[in-house]
Amino acid sequence: MREISILAAIIVSAFVFGSVASAAVQAPPGPGAEKSIGTIGGTVFLDADANGVQDPGEWGMSGVAVHLLSATGERSATAETFSHACEGLYIFSGVLPGNYTVEVVPPEGYAFTVPGRGEPGDTASSVDPVSRTTSSINLTREIIRETDLAVRDAGLVPARGYCGRTSANFFLHRYGAAGGYRWARSV
Repeated sequence: MREISILAAIIVSAFVFGSVASAAVQAPPGPGAEKSIGTIGGTVFLDADANGVQDPGEWGMSGVAVHLLSATGERSATAETFSHACEGLYIFSGVLPGNYTVEVVPPEGYAFTVPGRGEPGDTASSVDPVSRTTSSINLTREIIRETDLAVRDAGLVPARGYCGRTSANFFLHRYGAAGGYRWARSV
């Protein structure tokens, strides 16, 4: 279901913004070439409760630089997260089969949350805070034919001790039946 919403965002962004973020290496033209390419994408989100999972009400962040790295660590493509409904999506389309990682560059004043509990493809942050990259994505022809999409997400939190300016506005949000409070980012 989540993959369908990301694919729908690809289509909407192509019509609204004129193109999908940045494409990776394109498959050569020819018969069957369209079946040998895939898409890698995901969400960069503000993890308000710092649990490593994008919970309901935690919005995506737009304008975050995301790089697709080849198996040798070279940049294959660069994208910037975008948002047409607060998703913070990034998308690399036309990706040839192979091994890749995704590198996320946190904006000034932000750091990575803890890696979430869960599998890549759900709403858990899958970026290693030290290397700034995801685990390896093995995009094979078989996977491409089944899903057409590999998903890796990244959660960010305000950096501790950061004294610079930020354009984000935060407010105290009441949640839960017990009436607890936490800071949340306004959109």
